[in-house]
Amino acid sequence: PEAARADLTAGIAHAAADERGEARERLRAAAEVFEECGMRGLHAQAVREQRRLGVRVPGGPRTAPAKGRGKSAGKGDLPFGLSPREHEIALLVAEGCSNQQIAERLYLSVRTVETHLSRVFAKIGVPSRVGVATAMNRRG
Repeated sequence: PEAARADLTAGIAHAAADERGEARERLRAAAEVFEECGMRGLHAQAVREQRRLGVRVPGGPRTAPAKGRGKSAGKGDLPFGLSPREHEIALLVAEGCSNQQIAERLYLSVRTVETHLSRVFAKIGVPSRVGVATAMNRRG
């Protein structure tokens, strides 16, 4: 995992320096290790960085709608009846991201993040970010 962390950091640095080939390779290696180790937060970060470089990365069963069933398919599979976007925001809150960081990662406005987050609070039934993090960490 430590080598994968180094690959992640190096991949981000190479992307910033516009060295796309090296960045893609480092991020791919880091994502594989994080996935094998079950390090979901770091795996998600590596995948986000890969997508920023234009790499097609599978979204996985939690984010991709079921085939042929429309946008809302799979909604029942998410905890607390959250939509896929709300679930994604709740997971980022559980990781400790601020609204600004979430907005940057998901390419949204801060106001849109706040709107989704208010729905998350209502659906989970908690008054704060700490409650969201606790609920999401319990659900795994």
